[in-house]
Amino acid sequence: MRPTRFEEFALSLARQDPAAGQASTLKEAGDSKHPFGLAVALEGRTARFQFNAQSAPGDQYDQPERPDERDPVSLDGPWAEGPEGWLARILAGSGSREIASIEQWSLQKDAKKGHHGVTVHFHDGARIFARTL
Repeated sequence: MRPTRFEEFALSLARQDPAAGQASTLKEAGDSKHPFGLAVALEGRTARFQFNAQSAPGDQYDQPERPDERDPVSLDGPWAEGPEGWLARILAGSGSREIASIEQWSLQKDAKKGHHGVTVHFHDGARIFARTL
């Protein structure tokens, strides 16, 4: 999934989640430094995520996107605390047949302290890195 479509997808999920308050793209929230991302109110605070992408092998952005749909990712946890876990849960709960797996950075064996976010792996080989700002 390309970053533009992922941003729209994540924004739609955030706006549908009753646990989330006001949700917007980072650009709509006044952030001109990060081209793709999400700002959302969670538990009375604004959480911000920057989205970076790694293209699927052979993907060319001047050509139409060709999503690869298979079985959706499992809804089984464990889930990280805070915004990182929230994002992982809404993505897993979306039922998207394009998402192959979701890695939560803070739950990794070699996790860096203060390094929070998720890597979303897609069946076509693309990845989105959603870093908590």
